Amino acid sequence: MKRINRNRALILLAALLASAALTSCQKKAEPAAEPAEAAKPENIALPAEDAAADEEEAGRANPWTEPKHPLRFDENGEFRILVFSDIHGGGAKISNLAKTNIALLVGREDPDLVLLDGDNTWGLKDEKTLRSCVGDIVEAIEERHIPWAHVYGNHDAESNNVKKEVQQQIYESFEYCVSEAGDPSLPGVGNYVLPVYASDGSRVLFNVWMLDSGQYITSAERAALAPVAGIFPGYTGCEYDFIRPSQIEWYRETSRAMEEYAGAKVPGLMAFHIPLQESYAAWVNREALEHTGEKREAVCSSAINSGMYSALFERGDVKAVVNGHDHVNDYMVNYGGIKLCYCSTVSETGYCDMDMLGARVFVIREDDPADIRTYMSYVDESRMEDPDAFLDAEPLPGGVVLDFETYEPKIEKCGWDNNYNDGAHVAQITASLEDGHGVNGSRALAVGRLNFGDSTESNNAEVKIPIENPGTLGELRYLRVWMDLAGGEKPIDFRKACFGLIVNGMDLMSYRTDDLDSPSPFWVLPEGETTWKRMSHGSDGCFGAQQDSSVKGFKGWLAFPVENMLRRGTLDELTESSCVTGVYFYYCFSSREMAGQSAYLDEIALVADYTDFN
Repeated sequence: MKRINRNRALILLAALLASAALTSCQKKAEPAAEPAEAAKPENIALPAEDAAADEEEAGRANPWTEPKHPLRFDENGEFRILVFSDIHGGGAKISNLAKTNIALLVGREDPDLVLLDGDNTWGLKDEKTLRSCVGDIVEAIEERHIPWAHVYGNHDAESNNVKKEVQQQIYESFEYCVSEAGDPSLPGVGNYVLPVYASDGSRVLFNVWMLDSGQYITSAERAALAPVAGIFPGYTGCEYDFIRPSQIEWYRETSRAMEEYAGAKVPGLMAFHIPLQESYAAWVNREALEHTGEKREAVCSSAINSGMYSALFERGDVKAVVNGHDHVNDYMVNYGGIKLCYCSTVSETGYCDMDMLGARVFVIREDDPADIRTYMSYVDESRMEDPDAFLDAEPLPGGVVLDFETYEPKIEKCGWDNNYNDGAHVAQITASLEDGHGVNGSRALAVGRLNFGDSTESNNAEVKIPIENPGTLGELRYLRVWMDLAGGEKPIDFRKACFGLIVNGMDLMSYRTDDLDSPSPFWVLPEGETTWKRMSHGSDGCFGAQQDSSVKGFKGWLAFPVENMLRRGTLDELTESSCVTGVYFYYCFSSREMAGQSAYLDEIALVADYTDFN
């Protein structure tokens, strides 16, 4: 779409409504029956009576490009939008898991429009591979004849990847792609708006705004900000880009033009990749506001506040904003009448939390398009059934929560920080129950790795162990674990290792790495001894040979204070009401000869006093 300026606004918008025969955009091949005339929403004005006269004048300029598939509310007066983000297609095909998840959610939600919210691909340097990758991403969408559109993230065209201008041509070549390159004088590629018409095609009732939020700030901007390291807790970069002033002015002009033509503000949704700083402010104040979802990592917005939120607040037409970028945030906070929404990733490529894989849904009603309903549609539907399932949990009584002699848990395996990529070699991680290596020769959990690779990523391992009877932490203060590292041919040691708790079925509580005056302590009691010895985690919250706290060949008990655990990626701490649903253990063996060997865990307990075994 070409840029709309003030003195041409009415003419161009008249052309938008009149230039195409607005037949319903169908998801199926059969044409739809002509819908009955829709009732006029109270806050949306009908087109002016002289639109036909404007059409004749506008037609001579032909400034507006109508999407290949005009968007409209369905015969039930509903319009559904499904948003995917951070798919990170890194080759000619996306991962099997990502493709399966996309098809699953498209089939479940049956959207009228699909949005790809950036970082759709990464590292693709030739057009053939890019075309194949995009085709794989949208295969299920195209097969169902669903219109779809996209924006770019910071990774899509970084470095020497295929340039956005070329990518745009490839995207638009797909039959049901309704993306637009937008005004070439604006920063980035793909600043445009998609109108959604009433079910009878008579008027625009809703707008879908799409903006390019850029990649990274310039070196000059970075230098001007020095020595600023970060603006939000848990993040020290803030080198990401921001929506530029000319883009904001384009939005303002177009929004005003829409309002002048329609006689009222047209409600809308805005999509871009990198979050606004206000997304963090909204989260901090969430308890006083309408909110849903979780924040499992820092808000990685730009260090520069562009003023985009201020413009939206001033105009008052955009009622929801959606972004991706931070793969394991999925929250929504209604901040100043604008629902600021995250969409977590649907793919394991990059990084993810498996339980959070999903897409965000927006449901708009024709009779009140300003009242947008939104929710996350998770691949794991059990997450959607009862978000308050842990509110009424009883306190844990204290004592052993994982006794492998009597309990066989279903264990999840991954690389560090929920890494399921090919480079993590998850299939090489072992976790099984074995007799003779637990307390007094009982059955224990054996964990290890069959491989020892050349990179840290390929050697890291993490196991998540659900407990049989979850409960709140209450006054329990220590996690105590039996461990046998005697090994087979050679004793076991860790380069790094860390224990933590799983809270509310999903939150990983690991050791804090913020500004404690000294590293967090832990205690060990070797088998056959009576005196506990104090040791310390390293500055990154792990223990092991690289942290000056080697446990090579150790056999006995370890105890960890839970007060120094926090939710990974944030500074949220455990409380007495935190519902403990599992324990996790991260480990990385210290040398190649340990590949194929096992460390043994048993009688994992939560206790008030780690020295008390009664």
